[in-house]
Amino acid sequence: MAKTLYQILGVAQDSSADEVRAAYARQCERVPPLDPVHRLAAKEAFGTLIHPQRRAAYDASLHSAASATQVQPQRAGTRRLPLVAGALLLLVAGGWWVARPSAPAARPAPPAQSKVVFTVQPPPATAATAEAPAAPSAPAPAAAAGPLSAEEVFARAAPSVVRVNAIGPGGEVAAFGSGVVVDAGTVVTNCHVARRGATLTVKHGNDKLDARITTADEAHDLCKLSVVGLAAPSVRIGEVASLRVGQKVYAIGSPQGLDLTLSDGMVSSLREVPDGTVVQTTAPISPGSSGGGLFDESGTLVGIVTFQMRAGQNLNFALPADWIATMAPSAPRELAAAAPPPREAPGRATPARDPGAQLHGRWHCFGPLTGNGMEVVLAPGGSVTGTFRGKPIGGRWALNGKHLFLIDASMAVEEMNDQRLVLADVQGRRLVCSR
Repeated sequence: MAKTLYQILGVAQDSSADEVRAAYARQCERVPPLDPVHRLAAKEAFGTLIHPQRRAAYDASLHSAASATQVQPQRAGTRRLPLVAGALLLLVAGGWWVARPSAPAARPAPPAQSKVVFTVQPPPATAATAEAPAAPSAPAPAAAAGPLSAEEVFARAAPSVVRVNAIGPGGEVAAFGSGVVVDAGTVVTNCHVARRGATLTVKHGNDKLDARITTADEAHDLCKLSVVGLAAPSVRIGEVASLRVGQKVYAIGSPQGLDLTLSDGMVSSLREVPDGTVVQTTAPISPGSSGGGLFDESGTLVGIVTFQMRAGQNLNFALPADWIATMAPSAPRELAAAAPPPREAPGRATPARDPGAQLHGRWHCFGPLTGNGMEVVLAPGGSVTGTFRGKPIGGRWALNGKHLFLIDASMAVEEMNDQRLVLADVQGRRLVCSR
């Protein structure tokens, strides 16, 4: 009689996922090792029993098989089993149905009953095939290893996630975010994280290491950092094409500076933008999560957490990991140091400097996620002229501290100097402008 998947792993049918996982680990560590056929059977058993939906379907098939066996008349007895099994073997080998003549004339076996009993086979038939390699039928393909638990995803991915600190002119931490190790000594984060300070440091465990920007893909809000002395493994990078709406994903980062925070959710949508597909997820994120990793159930990096829409609930977004391989290799401009206040000449008062004076003039702006371009001219009198999608626009602008009122929108100023302006609206969407 063929073993069930539970018997192959040596666990009870009501065993927990942890018991199944432990049993499979024991099978893999056996001395002497399992032969290839049994190893294949054990792997298939684990892949089915560790997955809740597959296990439920398998248990249902076991129940169906047991019910079919119970309706078989006992009088057929063991005398008929070898002949029917032989017929089944011939059926598999040559595709022919061999009908055995009735034994006693008084009690012929109905052919339809034989079909009901012996053609409904539960999934253990694959394991039976593995145990009987002489059978001429082709072996079933090995089932892929099941999805990892949250603990396993964290154990696999967390060593490759770091915190990125943007250091201000006075040596203080001006801002922080997250980053992911993608190669030896190389971290990817969001440019809106890396551009917030005069210098950068990366925190990995107890190590705090200096970092510098080597590649800045402003259009996609992705920056690569070189971190000398970083001893951290790199992640396995996946593709957004492997994702499906409803699939479980995990975010790991430093929300509010709390290093290596794990949150889980699902892919709630896959949003098409001009350069690819952005991942919308319900995995909770907070300020500081930007630049962190979004991982699938195998611990593969599928996205870089970037922004959330605060106007709704669980509207969080990650840039596709595919973009890491196509980052523009242009060297970034270094942040302009804050200009010192002008000295007053003896006997003269220095007139108050207009805080928005450095914004006067023409700016070329681009929405990294929407792909929309815009050119604006901010005039000293507060008027705005320019074009958006090739059409003329106009209105008023005003700077109030860290907020810029532009035409009909109020946007937070993330970065501002004579050559660069980065804005974010209330929904977290960014506008990157340069001269």
